[in-house]
Amino acid sequence: MGPILSVRMAYLYLLLGLAGLLIGSDLAVRGSISLAHRWGWPGWVTGLLLLALGTSLPELFICIASAPEHPGLAVGNIFGSNAFNVGVVLGAALLLKGSARLDVHAVRLPTLMPLVFGSLLAFALIGAPQGIYFLSFLLLVAYIIMIRLSIALRGDDLREEEEAAPTTVFNLPVAIALTASGFLLLAVASTWFLNGALDIADQFGWKEGFAGFIITAIGTSAPELFTSVRALKLGHAGAVFGNIVGSNAFNLLIAGGFVGLLADVQVPQEGLRAQVILNMVATCVLLVPAILTNKNREISIKAYQGMGVLLIGGYLAGALWVS
Repeated sequence: MGPILSVRMAYLYLLLGLAGLLIGSDLAVRGSISLAHRWGWPGWVTGLLLLALGTSLPELFICIASAPEHPGLAVGNIFGSNAFNVGVVLGAALLLKGSARLDVHAVRLPTLMPLVFGSLLAFALIGAPQGIYFLSFLLLVAYIIMIRLSIALRGDDLREEEEAAPTTVFNLPVAIALTASGFLLLAVASTWFLNGALDIADQFGWKEGFAGFIITAIGTSAPELFTSVRALKLGHAGAVFGNIVGSNAFNLLIAGGFVGLLADVQVPQEGLRAQVILNMVATCVLLVPAILTNKNREISIKAYQGMGVLLIGGYLAGALWVS
């Protein structure tokens, strides 16, 4: 009876987590979009700042809790989450976007350079002596630079009229309350989902590397997936790509910076080299739209869907490689 009850509780936590993620993402999107509308922000800035901050809280909480004694787990969570965001979240957005524009061109190349720098620094720090972990503060500085560049380069040529106006623009107190409660529910629900998923993985005897990279990433990145899908459904496609870029930047530069500063033991090199390479690949994927996309020309929906399938397949292949 004990193991059966444990399995049932695991599935209950999983279902409660999924329900909380759905409701929390809806509250976060509606509140954030309403705030952004009042402040005159374009959709991609909303995704880069507000949505990315809220949906990345689970990664930050897990990293701060595990960094002192288990920095390898914290770093693996960051790399797995970033790979999931690019492979699954962006892939799903490309599959589901239809004729909506993701405004991928709005995130300019200079904005992404701090994320590239962070990826290179993370590659150098994995397996390095603990004495140089103080350099992790550069990750925090890189995040501040990225945000300043994002706002400075947002430009006046974005096609705001192509974004659906919010169906309801809440007053400021209500919008703040919705956004905060949505973020809080996302953080709590992701913990439920993560606990249930890890318990189920343990019941099936999945390998630690496979379960960690897949299940932990799903648990902490599920808010990005649900929030992005919800933003698409509500007609705010422009927030999706900014949410993915912002979430990866927050994970690597903020959560990663805290891991380096809080770690009391050396980050193990074993098992993380493949993950840091996948993180580099994911960052390079985010550079492609900024380099190649012409904002005045959209490729076909089928081409976007093909790229979505390729990204999801690439993530699954990378996860198998890591395991």
